[in-house]
Amino acid sequence: MSSSTGTKKELIDFLWEWAEATGDWGKLLVNNVIASEKPLLIKERELIFDYFLQSIQLNKGLPTLAIHKPKYSPPTKKIELKSLSEVKGVNKLADSQIINFGKNITVIYGENGSGKTGYCRILKSLGFSYDTKNSIFSNINEAEIPQSAQIKYSANGLDETLIWDGYNTNKDLSSISVFNNNCVQISLGDGRGLIVSPIGFHLFNLVVDELNELSNLITKAINDRPTKLAWSVTLNPDSPQASFISTLSDKSLEQTLTDLSIFTEEHLAELNSTEAELKKLNKTLIDSEIKGYSAQINELQENISTIELAKTILNSTIWKHLLTLNKNIKNLEGKTQKGIKEIAESKGIEFYNTNEFQSFIKSAEKYIQLLNKPNYPDGGNDVCIYCRQELEGEDTKELLKNYRQLLNDTTQEEISKLTKEKTGLLEAINSLKAVVFHYDTFGLDEANRVLQPDKIIEYNNNLTHIKDLLIKDEIDDSTSSSLNYEILDYLKIIVADLISKREQKTSIVDNIDIQENKLKSKIAELKDRKILSENKDEIKKVMIYLKVIVRLEKNRSKFSTNSISRKTTEARDQLVKKNFIDIFNNEIKSLRKAAIKIQLDFGTSKGASKIQQKINSHYSLFDILSEGEQKAIALAEYLTELQLDMSQSPVIFDDPVNSLDHHIIDDVSRRLIKLSADRQVIICTHSILLFNSLLHFSGQTTFKHLEYKFYNSKTQFGRTGYITAAEEEINGVTPLIKVINALFNNTPKDRDESDIASDGYGYLRSAIEVCVEKEIFQGTVKRYQKNIVLGSFVKVNGDLINTHKEKLNELFERCSGYIKGHSSPSEIHNDPTLAELRTDFDDFKKIRSFFLN
Repeated sequence: MSSSTGTKKELIDFLWEWAEATGDWGKLLVNNVIASEKPLLIKERELIFDYFLQSIQLNKGLPTLAIHKPKYSPPTKKIELKSLSEVKGVNKLADSQIINFGKNITVIYGENGSGKTGYCRILKSLGFSYDTKNSIFSNINEAEIPQSAQIKYSANGLDETLIWDGYNTNKDLSSISVFNNNCVQISLGDGRGLIVSPIGFHLFNLVVDELNELSNLITKAINDRPTKLAWSVTLNPDSPQASFISTLSDKSLEQTLTDLSIFTEEHLAELNSTEAELKKLNKTLIDSEIKGYSAQINELQENISTIELAKTILNSTIWKHLLTLNKNIKNLEGKTQKGIKEIAESKGIEFYNTNEFQSFIKSAEKYIQLLNKPNYPDGGNDVCIYCRQELEGEDTKELLKNYRQLLNDTTQEEISKLTKEKTGLLEAINSLKAVVFHYDTFGLDEANRVLQPDKIIEYNNNLTHIKDLLIKDEIDDSTSSSLNYEILDYLKIIVADLISKREQKTSIVDNIDIQENKLKSKIAELKDRKILSENKDEIKKVMIYLKVIVRLEKNRSKFSTNSISRKTTEARDQLVKKNFIDIFNNEIKSLRKAAIKIQLDFGTSKGASKIQQKINSHYSLFDILSEGEQKAIALAEYLTELQLDMSQSPVIFDDPVNSLDHHIIDDVSRRLIKLSADRQVIICTHSILLFNSLLHFSGQTTFKHLEYKFYNSKTQFGRTGYITAAEEEINGVTPLIKVINALFNNTPKDRDESDIASDGYGYLRSAIEVCVEKEIFQGTVKRYQKNIVLGSFVKVNGDLINTHKEKLNELFERCSGYIKGHSSPSEIHNDPTLAELRTDFDDFKKIRSFFLN
């Protein structure tokens, strides 16, 4: 709330000293705050911020301001509550109730839970208090009913009406202050803030709030200059470009950016070639190539071995030797054939030259040798080894001898030996394999088949041809081995080349990580160079933003509240502190607590004044003072703060004398009545002592001129906040009789009869008490009051008392037994009925009538 406390000195001087130290923007800020006494408009705040930017060279073109120290004339306003009515949806408050507030003081009396605090909460939600909790709950059985109330008031004599909806506020009614039980803990807490700001001190708070808002504008200005480059995540972390971007600052050089972002056609070509080189530098691919080379080398070496074997088996020397063997075998065979021919022809044997014949005689020779007859035929009685017939004639025996002689000649052995040697050579030559390539050492044809070199094809064809000649035994001096062994040199050159390539690939694999990293690093640098080239303008913008942001952050401290807090402390110490302490000490005396030596300390936090109490250096009053003393100190501080504020707005006290002993209740009553002469006072209490004290003082000559309203808040039919004229009800029998009659005439259908009857007995019990006090004892002794009126004692009719006291006591005891909460646990009784209530009610009225005549 805006404060309006009078001070002897100009508070504006302190604010202006702070403003002059800050420059044009500070002067403009203070000038605007003083002019409006409320939060500035956004456009006003933005203009101040522009001047601030100009002061730190981030803006230009604004004219120099010619602002002089402003004058401050605080506005004053008198607020007076007229009525509170049409309350709906608040706790269990009854409908159709109205509270017409007294011009000076209004007292609402009621037991706990009777609804009086519900009305206070509505007003508290609009005003201010130490206790900032403002939760107002709806009736849990009627949660769907929205909260609302009508509040009529006047502001500087003009009538106004507020329709409260549970959420809305009102500038006039925001000056209402409330003191309740919760305020004690807060008021005496450690370093609380003043709820009422002395005259002009709210301007410090406004300046602090505006400094915070200006600091928020710095934050907004920074947020409006994004420095995060979304694409930067695509940069290689190890590239110079990434390093430059990740360390961008207000000190980054544009020349460095230029050097790192140049990307020409040459760079593009280099990037493409390096990527191609890296693609080849594939370990799996290279391993595969190495395996391929190894397979080709192995195959070539196997084929070279095959050809070299052929070269050792089938060369010109071997070929000549083979031809020689053929010739020698033929010569020997010719010699053997010649001896047999002569013998056969001399003996007239036919077909001697056939293979069959040759086989025959050879088999015969072998058989003879098997029979171990080396001299066969040896004469005598030799028989034919085949037919077992006796050999006839010497010619026959001679023929056999000649055959054997020829067959056992060494020539045959030589033939056999040469033939064996020839056979061995032929087998060796026949075992020679053709050369075939299964790997694409020489490439593939159009059908994707492995190519065989022409020289290899020629070699294989010649080998096959020679084998055919040998099988057919058709070689002679005119036949030559045409195998070309020069192909070995050709194949060995290819092997050497493949081995060299394999070694190169193996070397690459051994160093592939180094080479790969080198190529990747080069590619990354080229790619990142290209990215920076494409985003160069954005980077330049960010570099400018960074320079602005650093300057903004460096000057954010100019919006710090420390300097304004120091000025607040200085102003408070000079203009408020002594006045506050003097007023507080007077209030302590008025509440008879002057013996408690309270020391008050003041401080400042973010421009707001703080207060702290202590006793003999002990800051926690809760550990030292009784509950009643605590409440008295808190109430004294509250009254002190109210006097620092010259605004005339209503003050609400909700149960202000809880924990206070009866000795100072009259002092509190007297003080609140005095306060009501300056501002409207509303008191809610369940203390009959306070109620009667206020009622008593309202009739005193000193305070009789003030306007009072006394109400009673009661609970009926499950609802609270039923408002009646309290003075008449609490101190008269007639209102209670009316309530009991209402129970009979308007019996609620949704309540049990015993509950209604129990309420009726409660009212009847109160009626008996008031009747005894006022009508039987004529007010000689009053409830809840300490005075005895002896002048009324002579009016007491002792005879009537003796006649009716027994019956009247019987009625009172029955009422106490039927009232919920008053029954003795040992009593056994039935629930009351309305019929019983009516009988007892009639008996009471009859007895009362005797004392009224």
